[in-house]
Amino acid sequence: MEERHRLSLIIATLGPSTDDEQELKIMIIAGIARQWTDGVDIARVLHSDGESITKERIKKFKAESEKRKRKTFIYLDTDDAKNFSDYLEFAKDIQPDYISIFKENGLQKIKEAKSSGLTKSKIGVRLKKDDETNDIEDFLKEADFVMFEIDSKKIADEKLVIRSKENNCEPIYLARMPTLMKGQVQSRDENLEIGNTLEDGFDVIALYQETSHGPYPARAVKCLDEIAVESEKLRHNPFSDFMNKIFSFFTKK
Repeated sequence: MEERHRLSLIIATLGPSTDDEQELKIMIIAGIARQWTDGVDIARVLHSDGESITKERIKKFKAESEKRKRKTFIYLDTDDAKNFSDYLEFAKDIQPDYISIFKENGLQKIKEAKSSGLTKSKIGVRLKKDDETNDIEDFLKEADFVMFEIDSKKIADEKLVIRSKENNCEPIYLARMPTLMKGQVQSRDENLEIGNTLEDGFDVIALYQETSHGPYPARAVKCLDEIAVESEKLRHNPFSDFMNKIFSFFTKK
């Protein structure tokens, strides 16, 4: 395993902004002159961007990661909840490390994906902002991971991180940095929001628009890396046990 200074894993969504070769490289190598040592761990790609585009982005990301001997993973997602059958067929074609399914698609679709031949993939549920959580326990029991896009206060009030881990379902937090989308330095409130949420127990954190369409995708990852490092100082996870646990999340038993 490569030497790391950050415990948690970062997901960065690939898009038009990361089609810039230099931005992609900097995100992966994590900075210049070792001022920043941990880059993107997981590349999120969208089937809804088009299958040929998605395959090309995966190819470039894997090639650049392998050049730099970086251990990285592929996360397949979509912004089209209605086109499930084509989405699942594409997943079987590329065999991502993990794939998320909208909660609105229902529990049966997660079960269908699990029995579809995705032997190397973790199957997760994507909980969007307005989704109800009254039946979330059923999804946590079935899914391998859960992507939370809901309000952090709701996550804390309903103890969703604890409940996820009790069901062996890895919780993933979606970070939002609207100031970075404007090309500005992230705000203090954004730093606190992300840092406090990570302190609550998330081990994986994601960026969407900030890396896929934002003006400075590599800088967005760098900001998230710095927040994660500081927040981890307030947690009590032994390093070796933690890293064995989190990387085993991507290894199908």
